[in-house]
Amino acid sequence: HRLYGKRILHFMNVSRFKKNVFDHETDSNWKMTLKTLEFLPMCHHYIVVPENNNIVDDRPNVTLLKYPYPQNAVTNRASFDYKSFRRLIDIKRMDIDYVFAMQPELLFNVMTALMDLRYGEIVNRMIFFHWVDCPQSRGSSAIPPSFMRQLEAINQSNTAFFHCKTAPDYLEKNFVNRESSVKLDLDYIKSKVNYCPMQIDDFPESKPIELPNKKILLFNHRWNKSTGWKKMIEYTKDLSDDWMIWCTDSKAPKEYAGRHLSRAEYRYLVENSVCTISFVGGYATWNLSIQDGPMLGTPGLVYDHPTMREVLGDDYPFFFKTKDEFLNLLNVVEKNNNKKFNWDLPNHSENFKNNLIQSMEDCLKTDINCPKDAKSWIYTILNGYHYKKDITNQVQPNLMTNSVWQYIRRWLLANGVQDDPNCQFTKYSIPDDEIEKFKQLTQSVDLVLKPTTTKETIVVDKNHGFF
Repeated sequence: HRLYGKRILHFMNVSRFKKNVFDHETDSNWKMTLKTLEFLPMCHHYIVVPENNNIVDDRPNVTLLKYPYPQNAVTNRASFDYKSFRRLIDIKRMDIDYVFAMQPELLFNVMTALMDLRYGEIVNRMIFFHWVDCPQSRGSSAIPPSFMRQLEAINQSNTAFFHCKTAPDYLEKNFVNRESSVKLDLDYIKSKVNYCPMQIDDFPESKPIELPNKKILLFNHRWNKSTGWKKMIEYTKDLSDDWMIWCTDSKAPKEYAGRHLSRAEYRYLVENSVCTISFVGGYATWNLSIQDGPMLGTPGLVYDHPTMREVLGDDYPFFFKTKDEFLNLLNVVEKNNNKKFNWDLPNHSENFKNNLIQSMEDCLKTDINCPKDAKSWIYTILNGYHYKKDITNQVQPNLMTNSVWQYIRRWLLANGVQDDPNCQFTKYSIPDDEIEKFKQLTQSVDLVLKPTTTKETIVVDKNHGFF
């Protein structure tokens, strides 16, 4: 694969904590990160995770790096600990070909920290928007706008990923009837845009729970203004006592049964509800929970919204715009409550995977001049030194005095040298069918290899460039 052996640094956008421990099982950013690991098994992944976590991942191509993320979502957009971050990156042993910034506002900070390590000049940058900062998305007018940092990240990125086609348009909302020091070039922004639609994860086997003897309408969304709970109450207030509205958010009023459920218990609840209901009518860049019902055979009544049409498909049969339409659809699903609802969701995961790999491959260059000392690196690899630290100790012991070794790595990988993605540290090798080519290339190399210990003696055949 063209991306084989590439190394990716993931800087996350974490927001879910439970008793000061990262609640990765409910964190949407972590779910997206897992998707990228699934799509890119040929790469090595350095994932910057919160210090307090219970993540278990024994894949050889994954390295977890602990970092003190703030636990407040707003603070996360502005806070960056340079010292802690730099301690995570050992440039003598590691390489980074791509930065995946799930917090676009901090791309500049990450790249500046790498620059301090004499790294990052040709690192490719992918940013992922989990939200777009605009007046409609801010929880309070007291929160400082961060859209300028998001625009900055788009400028500095190779590709900016949004969940849906309508998401970048929200950036324009920051400039409507407002003075600004800059003007928005939405055409330029969209020239860099690609899409990362998210598919709902598979569910474990159902685990039964005790349910009331009621017809359940499942409001499987957060209890806040943006999810439309006020409209939900207005549309359902005239239902008979035979009905019950169940909200899955523990912050919901107690009459809405808000409680924590395991994913297996939640599946049972979805499967035994008449339908799920969604009333998102304003800001929205994606939605995972509206996929739950159709995936598990339960219809979902969904307020008609351009984003929801991208999630479910234009011809989804249960969109509504008015209270009357909602009640009519509710009558339809109630009559068919004993029948399993069949609906094929769009293949979002496959689209995301193809978009991501294509954008990464678009960054690759092949017409690269051979940098200074590149042949010496090859010569050293041919003579049994495979780890970056060992190679640079032979060729460039004062590695940090310049940054040419970034360009050497790019040239090596573009010309047939491989890096083992299942090794935590950069480990080069030359495939058997490439050895003769590189022997010829290194015939003129005049390099005396130093023993790795004082007791070792190295014998080099200068005519062939190997032991």
